[in-house]
Amino acid sequence: MEALAATALKRYRVMAFVVGAALVILTALIAIFGMGTTAPRMFSPLHGVLYIAYLATLPGLLKYFQISKGKLVLLIASGIIPILAFFVEAITMKDPLPKPAAEAKQG
Repeated sequence: MEALAATALKRYRVMAFVVGAALVILTALIAIFGMGTTAPRMFSPLHGVLYIAYLATLPGLLKYFQISKGKLVLLIASGIIPILAFFVEAITMKDPLPKPAAEAKQG
């Protein structure tokens, strides 16, 4: 059980960094070239796919860790607000509270 929880946390952590970096790059492309140019238009669908993959890691976190509704909102928003992903990831990794064993088996 602990191995599955650690794997869920690693998946989340990797995707948080990837999506956070992709969002910063997309924001920089928009700031440099403007929204109507080719670079942001080509990169934004990639960020969208990465964000969906990031969202797919969240059920694993919810299954093995106690996450408040407010923290869940932050986790979801961190893929659409530049730089927030890095702060939320640090908060999540600082003190992940595992669910009680009986609750984790049911969920």
